[in-house]
Amino acid sequence: MAVKLWMVVAGTAIVIHAGNMITAEKHAAMEEAEGFHEDVTGVTFQVFVEVVFGSLLALWGGIGDFKPIRASDSKKPRWESLHARPDFHSYRTRAKFMRSLLTSIESPP
Repeated sequence: MAVKLWMVVAGTAIVIHAGNMITAEKHAAMEEAEGFHEDVTGVTFQVFVEVVFGSLLALWGGIGDFKPIRASDSKKPRWESLHARPDFHSYRTRAKFMRSLLTSIESPP
């Protein structure tokens, strides 16, 4: 159950159809208001629903498999510990120089 290509294609087609509907509505509104100098804006509810539905369908088809998150999967080594070298760990950092600065700051009243 990998990427569902048909869902991605169907969602993309729905969004393209909504874009064509917006263009057709804008041309019709501009022809209707030809003598007026108005800016034609706004989207119908059907176009809005098509865009939302098509986008969700395409995204859902592109997600693929949902797998559970297992916190305690001890069969595989963790990625962080694959290349860990205990002899290379450094616990002395630059923070030791901050102690004198932190103790010299007065506490707020």
